[in-house]
Amino acid sequence: MGVMLLVGLYTSRVVLGALGQDDYGTFGAVGGVVALFSVLTGAVASAISRFMAVELGRTHKRMEDVFSTTVFVQAALAAVVLVLAEALGVWFLNTRMSIPDGRMEAANWVLQCAIGVFVVNMLSVPYNAAIIAHEKMEAFAYISIAEAFLALGAALATRYAPTDKLKLYAVLMLGVAVLVRALYSVYAHRHFPECRFRRRYVNRPLIREMGAFAGWTFLGSGASVLNAQGINILFNLFFGVRVNAARDVTVKLEGNVTRFINNITTAINPQINKSFVAGSHEYLHELVCKGAKYSYFLYFFFALPIILETPELLRLWLGVVPDHTVEFVRIAMLYSLCVAVGNPFVTAVFATGKIKVYEIVASATNVMAFPLSYIAFKLGGTPETAYWFMAGTAFLVLLERIGFACAQTGLKPGKIARDTLLPVALVSVPAAVVPLAVFLLQEPSPIRTLEVTLVSFLATAVSSFFLGTTSGERSAVIQTVKSRILKR
Repeated sequence: MGVMLLVGLYTSRVVLGALGQDDYGTFGAVGGVVALFSVLTGAVASAISRFMAVELGRTHKRMEDVFSTTVFVQAALAAVVLVLAEALGVWFLNTRMSIPDGRMEAANWVLQCAIGVFVVNMLSVPYNAAIIAHEKMEAFAYISIAEAFLALGAALATRYAPTDKLKLYAVLMLGVAVLVRALYSVYAHRHFPECRFRRRYVNRPLIREMGAFAGWTFLGSGASVLNAQGINILFNLFFGVRVNAARDVTVKLEGNVTRFINNITTAINPQINKSFVAGSHEYLHELVCKGAKYSYFLYFFFALPIILETPELLRLWLGVVPDHTVEFVRIAMLYSLCVAVGNPFVTAVFATGKIKVYEIVASATNVMAFPLSYIAFKLGGTPETAYWFMAGTAFLVLLERIGFACAQTGLKPGKIARDTLLPVALVSVPAAVVPLAVFLLQEPSPIRTLEVTLVSFLATAVSSFFLGTTSGERSAVIQTVKSRILKR
């Protein structure tokens, strides 16, 4: 994940430099149109991951049925998305979107390639879910690193190509998606006997069971997609592709940091599902509270220096910084802290299978950012307004996730306060004092940025270790370090 973070950040710089702000914004805006169709698929992807992990936690396993059924479902959904995207996506791009003069043909290339990437990624979901459910994280890591370097290769090829760079980049990213999908398929086929599609294992009752689960998660994924991609389209309609470029840079930075943090939740999610099935509720509660705490610490580790030194870090990263990017990034870092803390709690809720009320409540809260942003833009609001609405809804959804996890798994509020919220507070305040002092006492410069970043990393690490962990956790870390040193 560390390699992916560094490679991903450098790739974004190369792509922005190769395409320029207008083409970069066009790529993000058109891709957002296709991503809207994930409202149909995100819920099913969550159901697939949950069903595979739960099935592994049971004594009676029907993994062949689960895998073949999920492949069948994803293939059917891919066909639906392909038809809808070709019909609605092409119409919307050519009649409603704000695309710079002379770039509509290239935008249509981007649309077709984005549809291809989306369909290929859909077909990869059962294989990815199987790898994670079996907790083969090393394979997941190596394939992810390969994907990051392939994307970097596509960006470098685009930079030096003499042809239309936007068209070429779209085609190359489609090729990357196909190669990565092949890697997941080959690994799953070789290591997991159940990962072979057999029509006789397609289970209609299981389709209905998964459909009932996915039907309610559809609300949650729909609200998330509407916020992320719907607001991106609003940016295009009200402000043009330059703001789409700022939005896409922010999403790239936030996404690279979030993927790093998700290394923790990806590892603990199967354990949360399995512990619930096994009736080990005490272990489940420990996993949820510790996962939330460590996710916050890791995100705060990166977010603190980014928030303080956003302008200089963006300049060093990108060279040319699109307007509004600084404000977008700072607000995104704040609300992503809420998301990082809340993810283990929502996994616990999903493990119970009782998600109807949760999805109704959380989706109704989350989706409010979209209409509020539309109203604000109609009244003359700035693009930053949308990010503040997303931050507010993210905080409210965090509270709802905690509440539902307590109600449905027996998790006690006192334990959350003691094991998660108190350590978070104890770490955040001391960790921010010294970097903030360094920031305020110097004029902006690359030297100050370096000092603030290094001091932030050190202060967060020290505070997390001494103030954010229990004595048992500290002892475990020390013993692990000692054993590694002795082995060498």
